[in-house]
Amino acid sequence: MKAVRSAKSLHAAWRTSKLPFFRFAARLDKQGIPYLSHSKVACFERCPLCYYSQYVLLVSAESDAMRTGTLFHLAAKTFYASLQSGGAKPTAASLLNRKQMAAVPVENHPKLRNALSLMRAHHWEAHEIVSVEEPFFMDLAPGLPPVMGIPDLVLRQGDSLLVVDHKTSKTFPNLEPAQLVLYAEHLRRKYETRSVVGVFDQYRLVPDLDKIKKPAFRRTPVAVDSSLLPGVLKRYRAAWKSISEMRRGDPPAASYDCWTCNGSNFYPSYY
Repeated sequence: MKAVRSAKSLHAAWRTSKLPFFRFAARLDKQGIPYLSHSKVACFERCPLCYYSQYVLLVSAESDAMRTGTLFHLAAKTFYASLQSGGAKPTAASLLNRKQMAAVPVENHPKLRNALSLMRAHHWEAHEIVSVEEPFFMDLAPGLPPVMGIPDLVLRQGDSLLVVDHKTSKTFPNLEPAQLVLYAEHLRRKYETRSVVGVFDQYRLVPDLDKIKKPAFRRTPVAVDSSLLPGVLKRYRAAWKSISEMRRGDPPAASYDCWTCNGSNFYPSYY
C-alpha cells in the first residue's frame, strides 16, 4: 500500500483530475492510494471478503437494487440543484431520461417513479439549500488516512445545519447514524458551528402507492452531536488496522452471514 496522503492533497488531486467524485475514488482504489469512507468501513464490517473483492480486486458487485438507488440519488441531486439555483420545482417525470431508466429492470421503473413522486411531494421547504452532493476530504484523526464523503443534501434553518441522507429499499431498515455523525463533524469544521442535525429521508420502493397499507416515506431526525464521534473513530480505527494489512492474493474469510459470499457462487475461486 502506498504512503498516506493528506486530505488537502487528495482534494487538490480531485480538482486537477476533473473527474466525477466516484470515478476519482475508483481511481484511488485502482492505484492503491489509502483513504477511508463510511461506505468502505461499513462494507468491511459487513464482510471482509466483499471488501477485498470490491476495493482490492476491483470486482463490481452492483445489483439492480444498488443501480435503482443510484438513479434515485441522481434524480434527487437534479431536483435540489434546480431549487438551489432558483429554478422551478422539476416534475418527477423530468428527473430521469429513457437512457438512464434503461439501466434498471423494467419492473423497477414504477417503483423508482413512485419514490421520486414522494421525494417531490415531501421535499424540504423553508430551508436554505447549502449544498447538494458536495464532496469533502477530511483528516479525521491521527493514525487514519484521509476520509472522503459526499452528503446528499445540506440545509440551513436559522443557526442550524441539517445533513440529509436519502435511503431507498424494499422496507424501512434499522437506522445506523454513524455516517451522518461523520458528515456532521465535517460540517462543524467547515462552518464552525455546533448546531447540526442529521436526518434520514427513507423511501420504500413499491410498485403501486394506492395499494400499500403502510407509508412509503419516512423522515427521521437522528442525533449527530460530537459526543458520538469517539464511537465512530473506534470503528474506523479497527477497520483501518485490518484493511491496511490486506494484500492482493491473500483473501480474508467471508462473514458467516454474508449472503453474497455464502448464498451464491459470486466468489467461486476462493473455496
